[in-house]
Amino acid sequence: MLSKAMAKDANDGVDGAHEPLLPYAGANSIGHDPRKRDPASKKYIRWILYGVLALVVLVLVRALAKIPVRSIAKSSIRDAQMTIKRMQLMHPQASNVTLNITLVLTSPSAFGVQIDPTTFMLKYGGENGGEGQAVGSLVAPKMEIHNGENIIVFPNSTLAIDNRTAWDAFAHDMIQKPDVQYTLVGALGLHIRLLWGIISFDLDAIPFNKTLSFKGLDGMKKMQIADIDMTASTPTQVVAKIRTCLYNPSITTMLPVGKLCLRAHYPTVGKETLVAALATSADASISVGSSDASHPECASLSDSNDTAFGYNLLELEGVMLGTNQDAISGLISKYLSNTPAQLTVVACHPQATSVDIYNQAMQTLSIPAILPPQKDPLVGKLFFQSLALDPPDKVNANVHLGINTALAVEATSPLGPNSALTLSEIHMSVKLYARKQLDEVLLGELSALEVDIVNGRLVERSNITVNCTTELRFEKDGAPFGEFVRDAVVKDTVDLRLEGHLNVVAHDVLKLSGLPLNVTTTLVGMHDFNNVSIIDFLLPGGGDPSHQGEVIKTDIAIWNPSLFAVSIGALEMELGMEATGESLGQLHGRMVLTPGDNRLPMQGTLLPKRDSGGRVSDAVADFFSKYLRSEPSNVAVTITGSEYPDCIWLQKALIGMKIGTVFPGVKPGFQLISGINMTRLDVVLKEDDTKLLLRGPPRSTNTQMLVRTSLGAQVKMPPSIQIPLNITNLSIALTMENDKSLPLGTLISGREVCEFNQTDGGAFRLNMSTYYPIKFNDNDQVAAMAGFITDLLTKEGNIVMQLASDPKTNQGAFPFVETRMGMLPLQRIPIKGAPLIPGMNSFTNPPVEILGVDIEKGLRSLMVLTMKFSIRNPSVVQTKLGSLQFDVLSENARMGAAHIEDFDLKCCGEETILSGKFDFAPADADLSTARRFLSNFVSGYFTGGKAQKIAIRGTQESTTLDILQPALKALTIPSMLPTLADLFPKMPTLVASSVLYTPSILHLSQIPTALRLQNPFSESILVTAVDLELYPCEDQSKVDGKLVCDKYYTEPLAHFAPSKFAPMFVPANSPGCFTCCQGVHCEQKLPICPRGSVGECMHADVDSFFSPEAIAALFHSATSGLLMKVNGTIGASIGDYATQLWYQQEGLLVSIAKW
Repeated sequence: MLSKAMAKDANDGVDGAHEPLLPYAGANSIGHDPRKRDPASKKYIRWILYGVLALVVLVLVRALAKIPVRSIAKSSIRDAQMTIKRMQLMHPQASNVTLNITLVLTSPSAFGVQIDPTTFMLKYGGENGGEGQAVGSLVAPKMEIHNGENIIVFPNSTLAIDNRTAWDAFAHDMIQKPDVQYTLVGALGLHIRLLWGIISFDLDAIPFNKTLSFKGLDGMKKMQIADIDMTASTPTQVVAKIRTCLYNPSITTMLPVGKLCLRAHYPTVGKETLVAALATSADASISVGSSDASHPECASLSDSNDTAFGYNLLELEGVMLGTNQDAISGLISKYLSNTPAQLTVVACHPQATSVDIYNQAMQTLSIPAILPPQKDPLVGKLFFQSLALDPPDKVNANVHLGINTALAVEATSPLGPNSALTLSEIHMSVKLYARKQLDEVLLGELSALEVDIVNGRLVERSNITVNCTTELRFEKDGAPFGEFVRDAVVKDTVDLRLEGHLNVVAHDVLKLSGLPLNVTTTLVGMHDFNNVSIIDFLLPGGGDPSHQGEVIKTDIAIWNPSLFAVSIGALEMELGMEATGESLGQLHGRMVLTPGDNRLPMQGTLLPKRDSGGRVSDAVADFFSKYLRSEPSNVAVTITGSEYPDCIWLQKALIGMKIGTVFPGVKPGFQLISGINMTRLDVVLKEDDTKLLLRGPPRSTNTQMLVRTSLGAQVKMPPSIQIPLNITNLSIALTMENDKSLPLGTLISGREVCEFNQTDGGAFRLNMSTYYPIKFNDNDQVAAMAGFITDLLTKEGNIVMQLASDPKTNQGAFPFVETRMGMLPLQRIPIKGAPLIPGMNSFTNPPVEILGVDIEKGLRSLMVLTMKFSIRNPSVVQTKLGSLQFDVLSENARMGAAHIEDFDLKCCGEETILSGKFDFAPADADLSTARRFLSNFVSGYFTGGKAQKIAIRGTQESTTLDILQPALKALTIPSMLPTLADLFPKMPTLVASSVLYTPSILHLSQIPTALRLQNPFSESILVTAVDLELYPCEDQSKVDGKLVCDKYYTEPLAHFAPSKFAPMFVPANSPGCFTCCQGVHCEQKLPICPRGSVGECMHADVDSFFSPEAIAALFHSATSGLLMKVNGTIGASIGDYATQLWYQQEGLLVSIAKW
């Protein structure tokens, strides 16, 4: 036989021969043979080598034939080292079990060996090197062994159990002991091949007897419970599903181990410690060996690698037994206390597992286990529903404090949704800590004295309600607790931590003790009493008049948003201004705070500080002013003392605490000053030299308006202030408005003395002693004031002048109010009133009465008259309007202009006598009206002898005061101009009487006539023409010695119109003089006017009316004088003013000259 090397060489030669295009195998890269030998020499050498090799082989064969192979094989089997790496027991049956075995066999032999499939007998229990009893047999597969380490696998080898007793012993030790040895016995068939099979040896019946050792399961003494689930519990049973991690220190695994039956004892095995019956599923297995990676759930139990290898997940399910309550109570206490519990888990007897061949081995199994605590503590969260602090114990106020509280406890039961854990008793002892940011302060130890469980049925995670009567034993005499209470009052929230233990009785039999409690709960604070309001306030007055200060009663509403209820007892407090801290007075009362709305009645004395003059500060006065203005004030109540001065926690909590609140103003709508009536308003209008407004760009009004008023009102404090007081003086700042609430201007007064009578319904009167300017802020106010003055002068009835203070500006009343608290300089008290001011109605009712008229001077174009008239102003407004000018109208025609230098009107119907000048200067177009005007004035010619109507009308030019101009332009004063007879009753006519002289016989119809003329005016009159008709009295008689005519003839007696007229001059202020006289020394018999005619008179022509007989009869009957009526015209010059008058006169006494 050729060796493989020889064959390879031969093949190489063939390949080279058949591939001539390829270079020689030994050639270099460029195709040249480095040896430079020919093919013949190479073939020769090769054959020599083959021959030498064959010779060597023959020699070796002869040598091996002489070796003792069987002996060497036995020795090799004996010296071989066998180690079990893995043994897996599967498919256990009553008489057999399938084994998967992995061995490591280390062979010292240099020869490779093949072993035929072999039946081995497993023996166990031999002592002192003996083989022990046969357990059973198993068939090993064909094996091939080489020198060194070999991995041998027995896959799915069936171990037939021949001896059950021996098997039970083997299985028991495999499970219970840390180390196990057994023996494999058999006869091997071996096959040895040498020199690539050239030489072979086949051996049979080679004996095999090997003791093998491996690590047992060591009683499975390391068990960790990964999870326990009791949510499947029922109302009558506690059902637990437990996932355990069982450590297998062995290379042996068991698939399956069967349905295990276990009993759990706490803490150790004993009659009184059995707590639960457990079982696995039917196919439970121990499939992870010591070198295998743990089940993932088990591997995750530890952050380190402690559980990375060898841990099997074993799922148990069972029920908790209620026979040993003490053990169960202890176990559950541990479970709920965040403390692992030591358990001992033992196999049931006699049925430990459902796999029969393992049952005997597992009956004595005892596994220590650790029950981990519940992940969630029994009490997860705790909420205070109420927290009531008892009043301090005066004896032990610094030792302990009773606290009644209602708690909502969020607890977690492990029993699931269908099984309630009913708590019947709770005992608590905890330390109470106040948490402040990162720090904690121990407040004391809180112990439950009495616990009432309102709803103790706990299902899964749910809330139970507990009412507790507790006692807090103070740390450091209660000082930390006082600081905590103060924080609870001041802050929005505070944190409390409770640390300690609970003892709980569940279902009346389970006594769970030492359950840890470590919860932090947040309590809503009182928000620094930021919702405190004063809902009622009273100064009742009364008391001893000699005492200073005023009693105050008030109800304070405090909204307590927290759960704290505190019975504080009597407190003393100082009421003061929040901004300045200035004291208003003292309060005292009892404070009991409960959650929600609280009403605290307080009483005390208002007595602010006063200066040496008895005046309170402006800040205090502003407080009362704001109250009366319906404005709130910020005040603060500072707690200064308590009923328990020795109670440290209460002093720490409350003393010095400042509670800010809003002191409300009086209810909106209240008016301290009401019923304002203006009894008098003095107004002065005059030129304003500044001609500027109060503010803004310069705007013109040339009028300065000054006022002084007398006001009446009622000043009544609100019902909440019933104290005696007196108002001595005040100043005001207000805005005057018209009926449309448009501002007319601003009035700011100085301080004025006033009258006040509190007992007379608060009657108040202010009589200003000084005139104050009205300030106008803009042109609109100027225009509005002008409109108001217009209404005042022209309208009938009442005119509304509203008085209002603007809350946005520094307006209002500023009274000085004297009280027993001191003098209060009140500020900006609202003023609101609408006094009615009677309008002047253009002075129509009563009408203007002209008292006198005088003609001072007659010029060619005008007459200057002086007039005196009476005005009764119906309004309460007294005015000083300065110099005014009016047009005087007659029949709507302008007669001239009247000038009044000082138009000052009294008020209230009191008569004002005014004098002025009247420039009578009618226009040419109005001369006929002017003649009628003068004729009516002189003799009432067109008015039947009565006063004539005239109108005194204002114009734009009536005044230079622009604010008054609109009013005067709209003003027309109707009046009646009396006749001369009314104005001058002693000189009622221009012609006082007449004397007739006996006519010449030749001219009986021409009767010389002398007229007695009189002139009441200050200007002379020159009569330039006369055309008069004379009507005699038909029926006259004497009444009281005076002639009276009852009837005049309808036909004139004579016509006095001399063709040759001699002007008749009547000097000024003449009581009467005759125009002429006839006869000897006639001037001595009659007073003759200057320029009068002596010796000759003008004639009255009577020839066309009466016969001589009639004239004779007239003279005959006129011995006592005859009354005549005169009618006609008179031409006259009054001074230099020439005019013509219609003239009539009745009762002209005509007498016959007797000389």
